[in-house]
Amino acid sequence: MFTLYETLHGKHLNGQPLAEYPGKDERLASIHDHLVRLLNARQGVLSHLPDYGLPDLNLFYQDLPYSEADMAVSVKSIIEKYEPRLRQVQVSPLPRDIQFAVVRMEISGWVVGGDRVRFKTYFKSTGEAEVLQAIG
Repeated sequence: MFTLYETLHGKHLNGQPLAEYPGKDERLASIHDHLVRLLNARQGVLSHLPDYGLPDLNLFYQDLPYSEADMAVSVKSIIEKYEPRLRQVQVSPLPRDIQFAVVRMEISGWVVGGDRVRFKTYFKSTGEAEVLQAIG
């Protein structure tokens, strides 16, 4: 199952065309693409979905390292609400990269009707979230 965004554009975020019949790899690519969009969106940007996306990351960065657990809870709750293809979502902070001001987290869960997956995610001080491809 593809997201509405992918269906409308006929391609994945990386420009690859959608498969006519999505398989495991296409499903993981679609989940990845949606996580990239979801974690880079900020709450309040979409008037019809005011809680879509994360709150302002600057608020979390101001209170590091104490806010890391709060950030993980926010990421987990937004994924549970807006990415229904992942179940039993867990978000675990990884050691921070102090030199480059990057908060690292691992997002893991079970793909509905599939396997366990993990996404390493980097939250940069610029506010950008980089989600690496799924590790099965």
